[in-house]
Amino acid sequence: MHTTDPYWKLRPAPPVPDDELCDCSQVTQLVLCDRLSSNPLHCLVCWGEVAPERIGFDGELADAIAVWRGLHRALFGLWLDSGEYQLWAQERLLDPSGTVNVCGREIVGQLGRFTRTYYWWFRDTTGDDYVPPTACPVCRGPLEPSPHADVRKCETCAVLV
Repeated sequence: MHTTDPYWKLRPAPPVPDDELCDCSQVTQLVLCDRLSSNPLHCLVCWGEVAPERIGFDGELADAIAVWRGLHRALFGLWLDSGEYQLWAQERLLDPSGTVNVCGREIVGQLGRFTRTYYWWFRDTTGDDYVPPTACPVCRGPLEPSPHADVRKCETCAVLV
């Protein structure tokens, strides 16, 4: 029953296939990233989904993650729809002081008590004119390489772009 499982809002139905789960012996770098599944927690090393109990946070933080996921999903859905709200949603997803990013970064700070955690920053890579960012969207400082060639990070802001 979900009332005894503090992570029930983050549980996918059906369960995630084993080959999409993090199989690292220890989660050393976590990413808060909505990849359109129930659980937005992923390992930065292998990109596999990380089961919440592997991190061990409480039900209150699980609820906050589920709320953030819903907000991000709504904005991302409007952007994906390519309709009249696409530009508005993109502006919200890119705004460092916007609710979705402020809440997401607060959650990253709380998850950081358990393991190094980053926030996946929205980026629109669909156009031919896409240029990878060179500065952090929050502090405007330089970005560093991450374990993945196409991803850069700001250690100060705990942001991946």
